Amino acid sequence: MKKRIVLVLVLLTVCIFLSNDAFSAWTQPKGHSYNQLTYSYYKTTQKFTTLETVGGEIIDTDSQIGIVDTEEFNSKKVSYYGEYGITDKLTISLSGGWDWQTSNDTIKFAREDGPSGIGDINVGLRHSLIDNIAGTGILMSVQGDVKIPEAYDHGNPVTHLSLGDGQYDASLALLLGRGLGKGYAWLNASYKVRFENDQHDPLTFKPSDRYKIGMGGGYAVTSWVSIRGLIEWTQSVGNSRVSDELLAENWATGGLKKNHDAVVTLDSLGLEPNILSAGIDLAFNVMPKSQVVFSYVRDLAGIKPIQTQNYSLGETFNVAFVYMH
Repeated sequence: MKKRIVLVLVLLTVCIFLSNDAFSAWTQPKGHSYNQLTYSYYKTTQKFTTLETVGGEIIDTDSQIGIVDTEEFNSKKVSYYGEYGITDKLTISLSGGWDWQTSNDTIKFAREDGPSGIGDINVGLRHSLIDNIAGTGILMSVQGDVKIPEAYDHGNPVTHLSLGDGQYDASLALLLGRGLGKGYAWLNASYKVRFENDQHDPLTFKPSDRYKIGMGGGYAVTSWVSIRGLIEWTQSVGNSRVSDELLAENWATGGLKKNHDAVVTLDSLGLEPNILSAGIDLAFNVMPKSQVVFSYVRDLAGIKPIQTQNYSLGETFNVAFVYMH
């Protein structure tokens, strides 16, 4: 369907770069920085869905989760992620990048490959709260982030693919970390508030708020190579909404009318996904303050109640160049 091209907006919003999360509980020393330049390739041709279809008609929107084929979508992205220590206990972070997207849907309906340019920009502040909780060696930090969608034009949500979902997000996270000999472990828990997109008022929509729990760690195999891993679970709260005018626009462009609100929310715009993903990377120390990192991240089916639903079955390959000052 023409509307399905918009689903990939959500896919990119939550795309993770493993090396960033590996240091998320720790702050940078005053005047020091962490800089990462990443090339990533993301691809999906299938998705996990709760929509049951018979003869091209959706008869149930809350069926058993199944895997269905979708039009191919891929994203090639060069992104920057950086941290700077304002004080020993306060670190500012910044991320953003240039994205080249290709979708079979946009080729079919808009006669173009897809958009390219600067996508969402993220700015965050991390504050170290406790260095050693009750003598356990566990440190605790808190971080706030804001997603800024002002670097690109957001297209009509029913018919066009854009470089982001065109609305602001704000998140608050509690971060724990502990050193373990030659390795470390971390645990992050966050809540993200997703605001309404009214750029095409009255065609407005609001993605669901989400909470996310992630855990992982790393281990120095030798003095020059480390292995890292993570697993993350994202749960939608279920407070998404779309305007009546957007639903009417969807009907006018060929959208299904039966179970229409749920189809737009769960499929066409993908406003309420649940996501289980895991990743692994290898970090090679090429110089005392520089690394090359190779990463792989994949969406997983999971088991009840932690399952991916109304989201892609995608995979991401990353190569990153890191400089620490």
